[in-house]
Amino acid sequence: MASSAPPLGSLSEEFSCPVCLDWLQDPVTLPCGHVYCRGCIEATWGTLGVPPACPECREPCPDRRYAPCRRLKKLINQARGLSPGGAEEGARSGGRGQEHSELWRVAAGEKMSGPCSISSRDASGYLGGVRAAVFQATVLSLEDHVSTEFGKLRGWLAAREEEWQERLGRAGSAQLRAMQRNLQELAGKCQAAQEMLTEAQAHLPSQNTMEFLTVSPAPPSGERPRLPFPTPLIQPVPRHGQPATPCGPNTGSLSQTLGQFKGPVQYTAWKDMKSFLNIGLAPMPQYLPRVTLDPATAHPCLVLSEDRTRVRDGPLRRPLPDTPARFDFCVAVLGAGAFAAGRRYWEVEVGEKPAWTLGVVHASVSRKGKIHACPGKGFWVVRLRGGAELMAKDTPPVVLRPQALPHRIGVYLDYEGGQVSFYDARGMSHLYTFSARFAESVYPYFCPGLYDSGGNATPLKICPLP
Repeated sequence: MASSAPPLGSLSEEFSCPVCLDWLQDPVTLPCGHVYCRGCIEATWGTLGVPPACPECREPCPDRRYAPCRRLKKLINQARGLSPGGAEEGARSGGRGQEHSELWRVAAGEKMSGPCSISSRDASGYLGGVRAAVFQATVLSLEDHVSTEFGKLRGWLAAREEEWQERLGRAGSAQLRAMQRNLQELAGKCQAAQEMLTEAQAHLPSQNTMEFLTVSPAPPSGERPRLPFPTPLIQPVPRHGQPATPCGPNTGSLSQTLGQFKGPVQYTAWKDMKSFLNIGLAPMPQYLPRVTLDPATAHPCLVLSEDRTRVRDGPLRRPLPDTPARFDFCVAVLGAGAFAAGRRYWEVEVGEKPAWTLGVVHASVSRKGKIHACPGKGFWVVRLRGGAELMAKDTPPVVLRPQALPHRIGVYLDYEGGQVSFYDARGMSHLYTFSARFAESVYPYFCPGLYDSGGNATPLKICPLP
C-alpha cells in the first residue's frame, strides 16, 4: 500500500506486508498473529468471495476482526528513515542520513570499506534492537486484542446471566403467586368450616338429641354430606391408569422450573456463543462425553450401525442368544456405560420418526416380556406415538405440548441431584423434568419404535456434540 520503495535486507520480514510486499501502512494484527496493511486485508477479504481468513495460515477471522498495531506503526515510521530514500532526504537536512544509509547497506549484506564505514557489528546490534522492539510491539498489540475479545466475552456472559436471573425471578414470582392463591383459598374454606361448626355448636344447648338429628334431611344412602371441606395444598399422587395430565410450555410445577434452570446451563450458554466464538476454541463442559449403544442388550430385531451410534427396528428377528441382558419383547437397547455419579448430557436425532422412546432406566429393569415404563419400575422416559402424541411416562403420564415437535432430543442426567430433564436440542427449550432418587446405577435407554412395514425405518442417531 505504500508509495516508497519496498524494504530491503533483513528488516523486510518485520516491516513488509505479505500482500503488497511493501512497507506496512496502518498495520493491523489478525487473531492468528499475522500483520497486514489495513487496506490490503480489507481489499483481500472483499475480492475473494469466501469467508474472511488469514491469507497466510487460512485461519478463519469471524466478523472480519483485527486489532490496530499502533506501536508497530510508530516503529515503522522511524525505520523508514533507514531506507536509501529516507537516508537521502536525511542527508539534505544534515549528516545523519549518511550514517542511516550505511546501516541499511550493512543490513542488506553489502561489503563496506573506508575509514568512516560502520561495522557490521554496530549495524547488527542496532537492527537487533529494532527487531526486539518490533516483537515487543506485536506482543503488546496481541495483548490488547486478547483483552478486547475476552472483554466482549465477559460482557456477553454477564448479559446472559442477567437474562437467566430475570427469567428465574419471573418463574419464582409466578410460583409464589400460585401458592398465595392456594393459601387464600384454603383460609377461606377453613373459615367457612369454622363458621359451620360454630353454628352447629350453638344449636346443641337448645335442642334435644332427636330434634337436632331431624333438623336436616339425611342425604341419600351411600352419599356423603356435601360440606365445603378445604382442599389440601399438596394433592395425593394419582394412581397409574388415570387420564394423562396435559403439560404445556408454561407448566408451573416446581419440578419443571427445576428443569429449566438446573439443566445443562453451561452447554446451553456455550451453544449460544457459537454466533461469535470460534468453535474450535470453545470450551467443552465436562459432562459431554459421547454415548454409544451396547449391542449385548439390543432386541434381536434391532439393527445397529458399526460405530454403535444409530439404531432402527428391522423386519427380521436375528438368531441371537437370549441372555439376561437382552430385551426380548420391547425393541430397545441400552447405552454402553452405566452412570452412578455426576452429570451427563447427550442428544439424539429423532427426525420425523412417528414413534420412539428415549430416557434413562435403572440397571435392574425388566428386559423380558411386556414392559410398563414408569418411574416406579425404574423408567424415566419420554415417548412419541402416532407422529403426534408426545408424552412423559410419569405417574400419571403427562402429555407434552411443545410449539413444534422436536427433531433432536437432549437428555440431561444429574445423578446426585435426582434429575432427568428433556430438551428440544435445537433451541434448548425445556420439555419435561423427572425428579427421582436413584437407588442404583442407570443407563441411557433407546427405543426406535416398531418397523411398521417400513413406515418407521429411520434410525435414531446419537449425535456428536458440537
